[in-house]
Amino acid sequence: MNRHLEEALDLAAQGLGRVSPNPAVGAVIVRDDVVVGRGFHTWSGVKHAEIIALEQAGELARGATLYLTLEPCSHQGRTPPCVAAVIAAGIKKVVAATQDPNPQVHGSGFRALQNAGIEVEIDSTYSARATKLLSTSCTPDAPW
Repeated sequence: MNRHLEEALDLAAQGLGRVSPNPAVGAVIVRDDVVVGRGFHTWSGVKHAEIIALEQAGELARGATLYLTLEPCSHQGRTPPCVAAVIAAGIKKVVAATQDPNPQVHGSGFRALQNAGIEVEIDSTYSARATKLLSTSCTPDAPW
Protein backbone atom coordinates (compact mmCIF):
# COMPACT_ATOMS: atom_id res chain seq x y z
CA MET A 1 0.00 0.00 0.00
CA ASN A 2 1.25 3.46 -0.90
CA ARG A 3 -0.21 5.77 1.74
CA HIS A 4 0.73 8.89 -0.20
CA LEU A 5 -1.11 7.79 -3.35
CA GLU A 6 -4.04 6.76 -1.14
CA GLU A 7 -4.10 10.29 0.25
CA ALA A 8 -3.82 11.80 -3.24
CA LEU A 9 -6.83 9.74 -4.37
CA ASP A 10 -8.80 10.86 -1.31
CA LEU A 11 -7.89 14.47 -2.05
CA ALA A 12 -8.91 14.10 -5.69
CA ALA A 13 -12.34 12.86 -4.65
CA GLN A 14 -12.92 16.21 -2.91
CA GLY A 15 -13.04 17.85 -6.35
CA LEU A 16 -15.82 15.62 -7.69
CA GLY A 17 -18.80 17.61 -8.93
CA ARG A 18 -16.79 20.85 -9.22
CA VAL A 19 -14.08 20.36 -11.82
CA SER A 20 -15.85 19.22 -14.99
CA PRO A 21 -14.84 19.27 -17.80
CA ASN A 22 -11.47 18.82 -16.06
CA PRO A 23 -10.44 15.67 -14.19
CA ALA A 24 -10.45 15.44 -10.40
CA VAL A 25 -6.78 15.25 -9.41
CA GLY A 26 -5.01 14.97 -6.06
CA ALA A 27 -1.37 15.69 -5.25
CA VAL A 28 0.84 15.03 -2.22
CA ILE A 29 4.45 16.21 -1.92
CA VAL A 30 6.72 14.25 0.42
CA ARG A 31 10.24 15.11 1.53
CA ASP A 32 12.17 12.90 3.96
CA ASP A 33 8.94 10.93 4.59
CA VAL A 34 7.09 14.08 5.73
CA VAL A 35 4.16 15.51 3.76
CA VAL A 36 5.10 19.11 2.91
CA GLY A 37 2.33 19.92 0.42
CA ARG A 38 -1.16 18.78 -0.51
CA GLY A 39 -3.61 19.87 -3.15
CA PHE A 40 -6.60 18.90 -5.21
CA HIS A 41 -8.18 20.46 -8.25
CA THR A 42 -11.04 22.53 -6.85
CA TRP A 43 -12.77 24.26 -9.77
CA SER A 44 -12.48 24.24 -13.53
CA GLY A 45 -10.18 27.04 -14.68
CA VAL A 46 -8.53 27.40 -11.27
CA LYS A 47 -5.11 26.13 -10.12
CA HIS A 48 -4.53 22.42 -10.56
CA ALA A 49 -3.68 20.06 -7.69
CA GLU A 50 0.05 20.10 -8.41
CA ILE A 51 0.25 23.89 -8.27
CA ILE A 52 -1.63 24.10 -4.96
CA ALA A 53 0.63 21.42 -3.44
CA LEU A 54 3.79 23.09 -4.79
CA GLU A 55 2.74 26.47 -3.38
CA GLN A 56 2.08 24.89 0.00
CA ALA A 57 5.45 23.10 -0.01
CA GLY A 58 7.44 26.12 -1.15
CA GLU A 59 11.20 25.46 -1.06
CA LEU A 60 10.59 22.10 0.62
CA ALA A 61 9.47 20.79 -2.78
CA ARG A 62 13.09 20.83 -3.99
CA GLY A 63 14.34 17.23 -3.92
CA ALA A 64 10.94 15.88 -2.86
CA THR A 65 8.64 13.25 -4.37
CA LEU A 66 5.31 14.23 -5.87
CA TYR A 67 2.50 11.67 -5.66
CA LEU A 68 -0.26 12.29 -8.20
CA THR A 69 -3.44 10.61 -9.29
CA LEU A 70 -2.84 11.64 -12.92
CA GLU A 71 0.09 12.50 -15.18
CA PRO A 72 0.74 16.27 -14.98
CA CYS A 73 -0.61 18.33 -17.86
CA SER A 74 1.91 19.48 -20.45
CA HIS A 75 -0.13 21.89 -22.54
CA GLN A 76 -1.41 25.42 -22.16
CA GLY A 77 -5.15 25.45 -21.50
CA ARG A 78 -6.97 27.82 -19.18
CA THR A 79 -3.99 27.36 -16.87
CA PRO A 80 -0.27 26.95 -17.63
CA PRO A 81 1.16 23.43 -17.93
CA CYS A 82 1.73 21.84 -14.51
CA VAL A 83 4.75 19.91 -15.77
CA ALA A 84 6.70 23.19 -16.10
CA ALA A 85 5.95 24.11 -12.49
CA VAL A 86 6.95 20.64 -11.27
CA ILE A 87 10.28 20.92 -13.10
CA ALA A 88 10.90 24.47 -11.87
CA ALA A 89 10.18 23.45 -8.27
CA GLY A 90 12.99 20.90 -8.32
CA ILE A 91 10.88 17.82 -7.67
CA LYS A 92 13.16 14.75 -7.96
CA LYS A 93 10.54 12.02 -8.49
CA VAL A 94 6.92 11.76 -9.59
CA VAL A 95 4.79 8.76 -8.70
CA ALA A 96 1.47 8.74 -10.54
CA ALA A 97 -1.49 6.40 -10.49
CA THR A 98 -2.14 6.63 -14.22
CA GLN A 99 -1.20 8.22 -17.51
CA ASP A 100 -3.47 10.99 -18.80
CA PRO A 101 -5.81 9.62 -21.50
CA ASN A 102 -6.25 13.14 -22.92
CA PRO A 103 -4.50 13.12 -26.35
CA GLN A 104 -3.09 16.60 -25.60
CA VAL A 105 -1.07 15.08 -22.75
CA HIS A 106 -0.95 11.26 -23.01
CA GLY A 107 2.68 10.57 -22.13
CA SER A 108 4.10 13.99 -22.98
CA GLY A 109 3.97 15.12 -19.35
CA PHE A 110 5.98 12.09 -18.26
CA ARG A 111 8.45 12.54 -21.14
CA ALA A 112 9.01 16.19 -20.21
CA LEU A 113 9.70 15.21 -16.60
CA GLN A 114 12.13 12.48 -17.66
CA ASN A 115 13.89 14.84 -20.08
CA ALA A 116 14.41 17.19 -17.13
CA GLY A 117 16.02 14.37 -15.13
CA ILE A 118 13.02 13.64 -12.93
CA GLU A 119 12.34 10.00 -12.15
CA VAL A 120 8.82 8.90 -13.14
CA GLU A 121 6.96 5.89 -11.80
CA ILE A 122 3.42 4.71 -12.51
CA ASP A 123 1.98 2.71 -9.64
CA SER A 124 -0.51 0.56 -11.51
CA THR A 125 -1.95 -0.70 -8.22
CA TYR A 126 -3.94 2.55 -8.16
CA SER A 127 -4.69 2.90 -11.89
CA ALA A 128 -8.24 1.53 -11.68
CA ARG A 129 -9.20 3.91 -8.86
CA ALA A 130 -7.65 6.86 -10.66
CA THR A 131 -9.39 5.94 -13.92
CA LYS A 132 -12.71 5.70 -12.09
CA LEU A 133 -12.16 9.21 -10.70
CA LEU A 134 -11.48 10.43 -14.24
CA SER A 135 -14.62 8.88 -15.66
CA THR A 136 -16.67 10.27 -12.77
CA SER A 137 -15.26 13.77 -12.77
CA CYS A 138 -14.71 14.97 -16.33
CA THR A 139 -16.71 15.37 -19.47
CA PRO A 140 -15.94 12.53 -21.89
CA ASP A 141 -13.62 13.60 -24.72
CA ALA A 142 -13.22 17.08 -23.20
CA PRO A 143 -9.88 18.73 -24.01
CA TRP A 144 -9.09 19.58 -20.41
